Amino acid sequence: MTDTVDVQATPVDPLDDKIMTLQFSVKDINGIINALNMPNQTPVVLLANIIAAIQNQCAPQIEAINNESQTTA
Repeated sequence: MTDTVDVQATPVDPLDDKIMTLQFSVKDINGIINALNMPNQTPVVLLANIIAAIQNQCAPQIEAINNESQTTA
């Protein structure tokens, strides 16, 4: 007799394989790289601003993807 194990399927987020386009100036990219290299020395406000900038650029792209998937479903 073989034992069986029920494995829960991991939900797949349809956005996982989508490509997001972000645009930052060289100055901003250098600031992001510096923040990532020294997270313990980066002010929380700067990190929050970086996260907000990424979220602001991604939000309309995610909305467009969601709208596209709703019209094709």
